[in-house]
Amino acid sequence: MKNIILTIFCIFTLLSCGQNKSNTEFSISTKNQINSLFSKFNNLNSPGYAIGISKNGKTLYKNGYGAANLDYNIPIKTNSMFSIASVSKQFTAACIALLILENKISLETPASDFIPELEKYSDTIRIKHLIYNTSGITDYPRLKRKSGKSWVTFNYFDIDECISTSLAEEKLQFKPGEKWDYCNVNFMLLTKIIENISGQSFNKFAKTRLFEPLEMNNSLINDDITSVIKNRVTPYNLRTKEYLDGYNEYGIRLKKEGEYIQHPRNSPHYGGSGVMTTIDDLLKWSSNMMSKNFGGQEFYDLMHKTIKFNHDRDNQAFGLYIGDFNGKKIVAWDGGDWGISSQLLRFPDEGVTIVVLSNLGSGEAFRKANEIADILIDEEILE
Repeated sequence: MKNIILTIFCIFTLLSCGQNKSNTEFSISTKNQINSLFSKFNNLNSPGYAIGISKNGKTLYKNGYGAANLDYNIPIKTNSMFSIASVSKQFTAACIALLILENKISLETPASDFIPELEKYSDTIRIKHLIYNTSGITDYPRLKRKSGKSWVTFNYFDIDECISTSLAEEKLQFKPGEKWDYCNVNFMLLTKIIENISGQSFNKFAKTRLFEPLEMNNSLINDDITSVIKNRVTPYNLRTKEYLDGYNEYGIRLKKEGEYIQHPRNSPHYGGSGVMTTIDDLLKWSSNMMSKNFGGQEFYDLMHKTIKFNHDRDNQAFGLYIGDFNGKKIVAWDGGDWGISSQLLRFPDEGVTIVVLSNLGSGEAFRKANEIADILIDEEILE
């Protein structure tokens, strides 16, 4: 009997270890410190966050806090599908990187080879100018729509309208390469180039050439607002005077009652945004940056390539920026939109990745990621 009990205990212990495998290298103290950062949101009456932390490609900790949907009290999990806003740019850039490595294009290729509308500009816009946000194209939100409606994502618009609005400008803001200027249309144009070369929709190209090989099976380009997306997280903003005034400026008048504003995304714009994905998939993406199993060293080097133009900004790579956090090198990009906040932060020298996604517009995912990094440094996990 004693041997049977011992055997059962051993089996139970092994099963328990298997279930918690991703968390075995975190002490209870470390987990508690991280969980405390999200304690305010750890209930089904609030939007919240999903987080993931890995080291050397191994998941150390992942968790969800808050509600993915307040109508039905659906909890956020690590397989919840978030819109990641501008964190999407690195995936658009990755698709371009694949075409460059196949010698279909180069960074010096004139974008007008594939976008004839760019021929009207006297200065040549090259692929590199789009990738590195130095094209001189005026981004669409700074311009008026022909319809007179605002660019708030409550209103329908697609990338064709964004591109045509920007390219209706007869002159560039500056000569390509002279200034750095954040511009989503740059990345929208990159999707058109990908489609022109591949003969596929950007959605299909990203799926078959990027997401599927990386086994990111819950990632997609949200190019059709009518699509059914399993485990989709609903975006929210706080129903504060600041937000109500902000919506009102765009002609959207809302009630004052209630704590949150539900903000459905009715505009299928992508390239600069548009990726929907999960914590689990983003950890796979980040793990490959360590293993380099997909794409090899060439892909890794191109994704992290920086170029010096005729301006001071020289730390941008392929939808990524190279920076410093408390003396440690970081590779990151953050995203934000109505009801969305996201951050993917990597410490390449230490092999650590921190991913934070939120369905709250004021979620400041970048700040939460930094706070997690501080804890990991204190606990000597990030060293």
